[in-house]
Amino acid sequence: MVTKHLQFPCVLVGLWAAGCTEPAPQEGSDQGSFVEDLFDEIPNNVNFPNAFGFAATYSTAGYVDLNNAFFTPQGSNGRHCGTCHSPEIGWTMSPQMVTTLFLLTAGTHPLFANNLDTDTPTADMSTAEARWNATTMLRQGKFTRKIALPATRDYDLVSFTDPFGITTPATLFFFRRPMPTANLRSFNVHWDNQQTVGTDLHAGLMKQARGNILNAQQGPTPLDAVLDGIATYESALTSAQTYIFGVGSLTAGGAHGGPEYAASQPLVAGRFDLYDAWQSSPIPKRQQIWRGQEIFNNVNAPSGKRCNGCHNIANNGGNLNGALINIGASSPALAKPDMAVFTFQSRVTGAIVETTDPGAGARNGNFSDLNKFKVPSLRGLVARAPYFHGGSADTLEDVVQHYEDALGFVFTAQEEADLVAFLKAL
Repeated sequence: MVTKHLQFPCVLVGLWAAGCTEPAPQEGSDQGSFVEDLFDEIPNNVNFPNAFGFAATYSTAGYVDLNNAFFTPQGSNGRHCGTCHSPEIGWTMSPQMVTTLFLLTAGTHPLFANNLDTDTPTADMSTAEARWNATTMLRQGKFTRKIALPATRDYDLVSFTDPFGITTPATLFFFRRPMPTANLRSFNVHWDNQQTVGTDLHAGLMKQARGNILNAQQGPTPLDAVLDGIATYESALTSAQTYIFGVGSLTAGGAHGGPEYAASQPLVAGRFDLYDAWQSSPIPKRQQIWRGQEIFNNVNAPSGKRCNGCHNIANNGGNLNGALINIGASSPALAKPDMAVFTFQSRVTGAIVETTDPGAGARNGNFSDLNKFKVPSLRGLVARAPYFHGGSADTLEDVVQHYEDALGFVFTAQEEADLVAFLKAL
């Protein structure tokens, strides 16, 4: 590892030290808390801990660069892409990470800058207490989405309830989880296809970087060279679990877990075959992961559906054709008291859709695309809970239960446990 500066001994490679007595930073400090604040680069496959073992990143560049445009503030508020997409958290962020940053900096870290993702756009941020009260949604690991409905659309917003009082008949206000900036194989970019450019993933990532710099970083129009560098960097990153407690290395015994094998995987539709070698393993937990893999790959007989039907990029889990899917994760039945609910009516049929997040339909104006979202990669799942675009599933057990409740999958208790074991090993 190449050391950048070691100003913050309470933080080491993503681990928060117990009993830290460092003083809180002063207002405006650029104190960080991530591995990129300590090092300019890390070798490929360096492990970071999570609740079930370890995960790592592999870059086709030969090492994971932490000193580039991705980690450089391009605007006026100190944020950069890595502020919200940290390698320790599977290239995204978590509620625990956000809360820790708040406590370390009294809410002055750039993540909390300028009312950009506060509960309301004009929230009081003048004191630590005010900042705490103004960031309840950000501390759930969710960012602000303020979307003006397209002028050309085949539906109307007929009613809404917004606990923060910001939504208008023309503009929606709600909150959403960030997607990881690694394992990028499908050409569609962002949960709702907002940044997608045809089937050109690189162009989509450049478009996404431009929007982030102009908005989240409050920067000037960036040079194409900066955007190209960010997109190229992201495309080179693969993040995956490498080790499971009680199981061991995910490359042992002929298995092909971990990020390095994933980086070499051709972009094709197909089954997961990472753990084929564990079918007859003498280690029961390895056999369980193989069983879970096969449950994922094959048709669930009671429902006639299979997980691999939508998550069909081989050994990645994204969707090869960029399909947008409604899995019921925006159902008002899942709404918490701090979540808005929107009611839309088709101008053509009069049909009604209620939702906490309208997905692609709010971008393209199509009633048929309300509640549809990108099929995300599944690699490195355990590092980046909570799950789904609204963070409605706290655990992978909750994810499996959602698919049973919302899409009709039927699993025995053993099958549920096997499937979760497999998802943890991704």
